[in-house]
Amino acid sequence: MPSVGLIGLGAIVQKHVATIGVLDTFEIACVCDTDASRRDRWQRETGASAFADYRDLLVTAPDVVVIALPHALHEPVATAALGAGCHVIVEKPMAVSVASCRRMLAAARQRERALLVAETACFEPGVMETGRRFADGGLGRFFTGSIINVRDYFHAERPAWFLDPALSGGGMFSNVGVHRLATARGCLPGLRPVSVSAAVAHVPEAAVEACTSALVRYEHDGAMLYEEVGYFGRPSFPVTGMRFVFEYGLVAWDQGTWRMMGRDGKEQSCPLPPVDTTYAAVYHNLIRAMEGQAMVPETWEFAVDAILAQAAYESGRTGNSIDLLSDAWRIDPDR
Repeated sequence: MPSVGLIGLGAIVQKHVATIGVLDTFEIACVCDTDASRRDRWQRETGASAFADYRDLLVTAPDVVVIALPHALHEPVATAALGAGCHVIVEKPMAVSVASCRRMLAAARQRERALLVAETACFEPGVMETGRRFADGGLGRFFTGSIINVRDYFHAERPAWFLDPALSGGGMFSNVGVHRLATARGCLPGLRPVSVSAAVAHVPEAAVEACTSALVRYEHDGAMLYEEVGYFGRPSFPVTGMRFVFEYGLVAWDQGTWRMMGRDGKEQSCPLPPVDTTYAAVYHNLIRAMEGQAMVPETWEFAVDAILAQAAYESGRTGNSIDLLSDAWRIDPDR
């Protein structure tokens, strides 16, 4: 049974532990955190060896390493793990710069190891149904879409490093906005984003942004608008939503039903399976990679998500549209 090492034992690690327990395909062999109380807790709960330094954990060479650290640490720890011969699952976002993403992708290719990102939005049933229909030509061309999300990002329970731009890779859009970016990517397979224009709003009491609005344009068709609002809690009246407008109809879904209204005003729908709240899809992708099969999605696609968020910040800083096909920003499958 392949062994797993967990590096970073914050709240999200529970999701990995639960998934590993459900799948019964992997064995947690070692855990690592600088916080002794976290190490002790997970050593007791898993029976694994415990380390304070990830480099000591890598000496034991687990088959798979899961990295759940501040985002700025993803690249150095992931490349070290790949260099040690481990397959790697890294929490989203993949990294905080184009250069970091490129180095991680290169390290995975050179060591012939799988590198995955723990992002599940693209595996949600409504996303996969939309993506399947779009890829099959059943929706026609993509015209436009929007995803609006409102949440209290500055609640007291949020760890302080999330509010440090240097550690978090910018802030809210880099952290939770990538869920929305992954959603659109899953709905629009094959569409290549070519530019980002964004406005980023700050308030004096926080170093990370309070709101981000970003327009992502695609190579041949359409554009997506994202609004990520973290300055307010969600009110009782409707302020959030998601829609995709295609040539043949307007698409939306909830947890149980996928719906489309055509140009003739007629509606069609289909039931959706329940949302899997574990990381099962991520680990199934890992299993495929370890067996020599292709991963779907591929890692470079998650790198594009991370870079879109960074491009939004750059556009917000400069007031300019960011050309994602330029040498400075492009992520290629074989690069």
